[in-house]
Amino acid sequence: MSTYTTPTLVLRVPTGVSLTNQQVDDNFSNLLTGIGEVNTDSTASISQLSSDLNSSIALKSNITNPTFLGLVQAPTPSNTAAGASVATVGFVNTRLFNLVGNIRPSTTATSSTVGGVTTYSGIDLGTPTKRFANLYVESGHFAAQTITVGTASISASNTGGVVLPANTSVGPASNIIPTNLADKIELTSLSAQNATEGISSSLSYDDTTGVFTFTPVSLTGFATTQDVTNAINSLVDSAPNTLDTLNELAAALGDDSNFAGNLTTTLATKASITYVDNEIASLSTLHSPIFTGIPTAPTAAPTTNTTQLATTAFVLANSGGLNIDGGTATTIRNTSTIALNGGGA
Repeated sequence: MSTYTTPTLVLRVPTGVSLTNQQVDDNFSNLLTGIGEVNTDSTASISQLSSDLNSSIALKSNITNPTFLGLVQAPTPSNTAAGASVATVGFVNTRLFNLVGNIRPSTTATSSTVGGVTTYSGIDLGTPTKRFANLYVESGHFAAQTITVGTASISASNTGGVVLPANTSVGPASNIIPTNLADKIELTSLSAQNATEGISSSLSYDDTTGVFTFTPVSLTGFATTQDVTNAINSLVDSAPNTLDTLNELAAALGDDSNFAGNLTTTLATKASITYVDNEIASLSTLHSPIFTGIPTAPTAAPTTNTTQLATTAFVLANSGGLNIDGGTATTIRNTSTIALNGGGA
């Protein structure tokens, strides 16, 4: 707050009267005092002005990349404004309201409610000249149960199926489903017939009559089951049940893949019939045999008294050292009865 007080200066005196020296001194003294007060007040004001200016500048934002605090306000541009104007909340709401109004039906649009579902008519999304490129949705709900693609319409049937438009194709456009396909797949519409025998079997279908035609392969020259049975019976002939299969025959031959060769080798080690006949001819007969050479036989025990043949060893063992020539025997053993002819002994 300024402390300046107006100094008392005597600047005029009556005509003919001059200022006294004291008045001149007082004027200079008061003037100096006033200048000092002005200087003091100016310094304080400038200091206060600098502080207030710094405080005001601190509340301002930079021109480059400003950061605002609190509520920022600006004039709202017109709905058709374009360029670098600041978009206010009012401008954005106006533009979004127009956008939402084009996407969502207005409450005043023509509508009908069936089963709690309200359907609006006359509301389009996009236009024939300004179309959306693609539509990505989680699921599609069509209250009218119809989707139109070009001039064709796909709709839902009352039983939950899908009704396809006429001339619907599967794959390429040329693969058109017949309009009476639904009737053809009824059991009463399908039939089958057999054709005459051919080179190979085949099954054909006439899509105009719904008739399947089966052409069997010709069996001329092929063996029937009876032909095969007769051939097997002729091969088996009267063989026993245990030898009427190849497996049984192989088992009988010991599963030997070289049975003939091995049998020939084995027979080569056996005696020939001629050899056996010769050997048998060289043997003595069972009744009244006649031996040649020095026949041998098992020696019986010393006390044996049977019809068993007595060998020279048996005779010597039982006759001891009996001496019948008149000499003196050194050993006398038990002997069988000996009869001597030729005089009295």
